[in-house]
Amino acid sequence: MTPAESAFRAHIGESPFLEGVDREKWGLHGDSSDVQWPNPLIWVQAAPKTNCPDRVYLRFDLIGYPSDAPTACPWDIAKNATLDFAKWPRGRRYVSKVFNPRWNKGKALYAPCDRLAMIGHEQWKKTHPADWWSSSDSIEKYLNFVHGLLQLEDYVNE
Repeated sequence: MTPAESAFRAHIGESPFLEGVDREKWGLHGDSSDVQWPNPLIWVQAAPKTNCPDRVYLRFDLIGYPSDAPTACPWDIAKNATLDFAKWPRGRRYVSKVFNPRWNKGKALYAPCDRLAMIGHEQWKKTHPADWWSSSDSIEKYLNFVHGLLQLEDYVNE
C-alpha cells in the first residue's frame, strides 16, 4: 500500500469523514474494502430540488494525496465514465462556475481545493483561504466544499 493510499484510508476512518457519512452528507460508493485506488468513488448529497439529482458521484484522483490536492470529476456510476456534460450540476452563478465541463475538458472541478484548478490560481490562496488545499488537509475538506455548493439556492437544473 502506498503512503497516499494509507493516508486516505486513515482519513476515511476518522471522525470528520465518518460524521459526514452519519449525517448523509457523503459516502463511499461501495465500502472501504472496495476502494479502487487511486480513484475512489464518493457521492455527495445535494439539496432536494425538482429535476435535480439528489446525489452527485465524484471520481477522485488521489495520486500524491494528501501532499498533493485531490482532483475529481462528476461520474456516471452506471456507465463507469465521466458524467455526460449535460447532466453536470448547474446553477445560476457559483455551481456552474465550479461544475464547468468546458473548463479543462471536464477533467476536474474548478475549485480552490482541486489540484488541477489550483495551478495558475495562486491568488485563490488569499481570496479563498478556507478552501485552499494544504498537505495537512483530508478528503473531508473537498467534500465539504462540494456539499456546500450543492446546498445553495443557486443549485438548479434548468
